[in-house]
Amino acid sequence: MFGFGSEDQFVVEGRTVVITGGSEGMGKAVACQLSEMGANVVIVARTVKKLQESIEAIRGSAANANKQRFHYISADLTNAEECERIITEVTEWNDGMPPDVVWCCAGYCTPGFFVDTSVQTLRGQMDTIYWTAANTAHAILKTWLTPINPSQQRPLPRRHLIFTCSTLAFVPIAGYGPYSPAKAAIRSLSDTLSQEIEVYNGSRFSKERARAIPAEVKIHTIFPMGILSPGFDNEQMMKPGLTKQLEAADKPQTPKEVAKISIEALQRGEYLITTMLVGHMMKGTALGPSPRNSWIRDTLTSWISNLVFLQVVPDLRKQAWNWGVKNGVPSASTTTSTGTTTSTGTTTSTGTTTSTGTTTSTTSE
Repeated sequence: MFGFGSEDQFVVEGRTVVITGGSEGMGKAVACQLSEMGANVVIVARTVKKLQESIEAIRGSAANANKQRFHYISADLTNAEECERIITEVTEWNDGMPPDVVWCCAGYCTPGFFVDTSVQTLRGQMDTIYWTAANTAHAILKTWLTPINPSQQRPLPRRHLIFTCSTLAFVPIAGYGPYSPAKAAIRSLSDTLSQEIEVYNGSRFSKERARAIPAEVKIHTIFPMGILSPGFDNEQMMKPGLTKQLEAADKPQTPKEVAKISIEALQRGEYLITTMLVGHMMKGTALGPSPRNSWIRDTLTSWISNLVFLQVVPDLRKQAWNWGVKNGVPSASTTTSTGTTTSTGTTTSTGTTTSTGTTTSTTSE
């Protein structure tokens, strides 16, 4: 809690990890790095061909390919029943034991001004971002939080549920109206679960041991900024010119960089995890009641961030005003900063860049 100590709090060697959106981008990078650390890895996405190609790369990263196991599942995570099927299939594949870690990386970004975006697309963003994560979380938590008989209770390593969110959940940016609310919903779900999960963790120390869960469960959420994932170029073509201007100073990270930073933070036991200094400052200005990684560091960052954002927020609004003065009312076909006119239709993967806080989550088509 205070940011001290060196114990590894995210041990994955010999354990089974499920990664949704694991066929490309950040999800694939996470899978490869956990494979290097000795984990048994299951990736989930829609497209079988991508899954087959990715599982070979993940297997090739293994610390001990003779001992580790790898599997892929094609599924539509917007369907809650499919998520339950995934957990059942993984449990059977894993010799009757549920996975130890579930990392939600699925989703894609469709940028555009809110009014110019169809209601169908708005709902689609909520489905592919929030509901894929919520459905997966619901399925695994129902399994993890089922009490077991005292005769079956034995010491087990803690389990981890990890969401992939966005710094847009801290500081929204014009042009991400379809995307940001879904990411904010994930952050809210994460904060809610971080409280609710303690009821079940506390049950393990209750006198009523017959109602105890098998292992402690921890919730974490990753807040990357720009990621150079496969959909980056496509998304850039769709993005309003104002949005590009607001995030022009951002230097997007590679999926490998984001995965490495995230895993290192998990090993330190952090809850809300950012991958860049700018993202850390954005988190600082929007911490609210969320649990702190370090009371001292996060409190100091919050003080500084709130002072900085006294200037940042008015500047964002001023830039939007000036854009309207110069360009007039935007239409359903938005002209990007490069002069190319593109519609605000759907995209197939993510990869946003941002100087003030945009993020991508990895697609799984």
